[in-house]
Amino acid sequence: MRKDSYEVPEWMNAALAGGILAVYAVLPTKNYYWDGVAFAQSIEQASGVTLHSPLFWTSIIHPNHLVYNCIGYFLWNATRSLGRHVRAIAVLQAMNMVAAAACAWLMQRILLRTTHSAYLSTTLTLLFAFSAIFWKYATDADAYVLSVLCLMGAFYALISSAEPRPLLVGLPHAGAMLIHQLAFLFFPAAVLGLFLKGGWKAVWRYCAIAGGITLPAYYAGFWLEERETNPADFLHWLTSHSPEVSFSFNLPRNVAITISSYSRLFFGGTGHVLQFFGPFMLVTLILLAVVLAILVTLLVRYRGDLRVLGRPDWASNSFRVAVAWLSAYVVFLFFWLPHNTFYKLFCLPAIVFLLGQWLAQYRGPRRNRLALFVATMALANLALYIFPYSRPDYNQALRFATRMRPLWPSGTVVYYNEYTVDDWFIRYFNPQTVWKPIDQRDGTSNFAGIAAHDVETGKEVWVDTTAAEALAAAGAGLHFDATQQDNYPAHPIRFFRWSGR
Repeated sequence: MRKDSYEVPEWMNAALAGGILAVYAVLPTKNYYWDGVAFAQSIEQASGVTLHSPLFWTSIIHPNHLVYNCIGYFLWNATRSLGRHVRAIAVLQAMNMVAAAACAWLMQRILLRTTHSAYLSTTLTLLFAFSAIFWKYATDADAYVLSVLCLMGAFYALISSAEPRPLLVGLPHAGAMLIHQLAFLFFPAAVLGLFLKGGWKAVWRYCAIAGGITLPAYYAGFWLEERETNPADFLHWLTSHSPEVSFSFNLPRNVAITISSYSRLFFGGTGHVLQFFGPFMLVTLILLAVVLAILVTLLVRYRGDLRVLGRPDWASNSFRVAVAWLSAYVVFLFFWLPHNTFYKLFCLPAIVFLLGQWLAQYRGPRRNRLALFVATMALANLALYIFPYSRPDYNQALRFATRMRPLWPSGTVVYYNEYTVDDWFIRYFNPQTVWKPIDQRDGTSNFAGIAAHDVETGKEVWVDTTAAEALAAAGAGLHFDATQQDNYPAHPIRFFRWSGR
């Protein structure tokens, strides 16, 4: 046991997690993940439908993250029952912040148990909590962080006891899979960890628990959403995904993207930093420069200390389980959407854990280089990534939606041909509007009559770019008397007001 090892009091473990939560709460992202906006929209739409209605379940259920919207729905309604008017996206963000802080709390306990070092467990927990992608999604509305928390609970159950605990592994793993399907890839790690301790008997018990919860739950979700029971249709529904995504077998490209993706997991940045330059940014960059200079000086002066790094305990069960956890995701995500860095969140705890096992073998004097590296990473992410993302002006669609709010009175009808991601944002942050697809059953020639009826009933009528293009292509008469646009060079947003004259 190392000389700096000791048991960290529970209050200190909780205090670290509480401090991390406070940092998350101060800088919630405004560069919302597009799925998070869709989640929030679905939750709020479901509020006007009874639980017994098929429309409720069609709105709230998605096969890739079966129960996430359900959890968000009940939390949002619980918040509203307290008399607080809050949007669903804010509730989802708060839920993720708490879940991410719980991840940090659990990460420190895992590392303290396996490295026997208060220094390593604390610094690596901060590395985990303030890595770029985890920090960003911890303050966003997404299904990843909550699922990762469940996976970490299953991992902790695997390594914290000499006896196999299939129930305590199966329950959180089932929860993780119900929140997001990608959690299934933890299966090899769970099987290996239980087999090493209890043989096949423990493995079969775990499979019965995890599978006995997950498969019936997904089948129930399939029935509630589709009102069907056909097994073939269930399998198709279970494996459904966006048509534009698929496996990639371009090996050189995948190698380059994967290497870049794992590096961006820890260090993030955006090209719009100078737009938000001010006193906060200035102080942060000065601190970053100072910490980085000290770190470089120590690395140059004591580079020989790296020779005293030993090898981790390859034979330990916890090390093998973590390798199995990481390997399953590395292999799968090498071929499946390798550019999606946020999918790597599912194996980030395994990366940090294995790094801890390697650094725990260091036998030289502590020179705080790891702490300085973590401080450098955290300050760089804060200045170049997290702080700009916390500014509403960074998000073009949010900026446009805010500008349109006073221009769209209650009941304004907005027509679209393709419901784009920009439309998701603009609609969600303008809840006073009504959005309708243009009717293409008989072409688009009947749009003028429908829109004229809307105008006659006292409503304003607007169309987005996709609707305007479809109407123009169909030869429909266009009567626009106003245009609102955001001329961001690479991605302009335009909406047009239809007058009917």
